[in-house]
Amino acid sequence: MHTPDSKDSLIAEVAKAADLCMKPYVHSVFLENQLDDDSDDLIFKIQSRNIDGEREESMDIELEVYKSGNDVNMTISWKSLIDRPILWQGKHAVWMDSSSGVQCETPSYGKLFESLARKLRTVFKASLN
Repeated sequence: MHTPDSKDSLIAEVAKAADLCMKPYVHSVFLENQLDDDSDDLIFKIQSRNIDGEREESMDIELEVYKSGNDVNMTISWKSLIDRPILWQGKHAVWMDSSSGVQCETPSYGKLFESLARKLRTVFKASLN
């Protein structure tokens, strides 16, 4: 069962992971849907700021986390750059074309997203089980 404390904890963990993996940006995180007992699907908006504290909307990220059986899967994409490939992360990383959903090559920013996904997958596996 999710509680308000677990919501705040998850948000803090997502922000910490984004700060670590997406340097030099600093991140604030918002949960776009409600935590409830009926659904373990979570959608986060990760907002980016540069080192001067100014918003960098082009670096904002959308993170969707969902359970599949006993496993945790997620998709990570740029919020405003909708034509860029999307990362699907389950047991392994798969990059998909954002328009067709067809598997594609890892983009230049791929290592950053994959690192973020690996860190977050551990956090979510512990909290959603």
